[in-house]
Amino acid sequence: MKTAIQELIEGLKKRRSSIKEAYKPLSHLVDANSLVDIMIRQINEDIELAESMLKKEKEQIINAYKEGCFDGGFFDEKWDEERAEEYYNETYTNPDQV
Repeated sequence: MKTAIQELIEGLKKRRSSIKEAYKPLSHLVDANSLVDIMIRQINEDIELAESMLKKEKEQIINAYKEGCFDGGFFDEKWDEERAEEYYNETYTNPDQV
């Protein structure tokens, strides 16, 4: 399973690849190269923002998991931290995501 942010990052990377491929036939045109550079730079900035949001999203998921452990009466901070991290990695980490 992927989180919404992971799906967004995947979509942005696909869009970046599509733009590069679509403009290859026009690579001999200076204006086309400038346009592609601008679009790719913007997508890269969007990917960076989404990756920083992914870190925040991970923290939120882990904290929610730990709260659930606490509410259930099974609270051991060190153990729950490890278990919450394991839960996130097993549930949301995609091998293609870096």
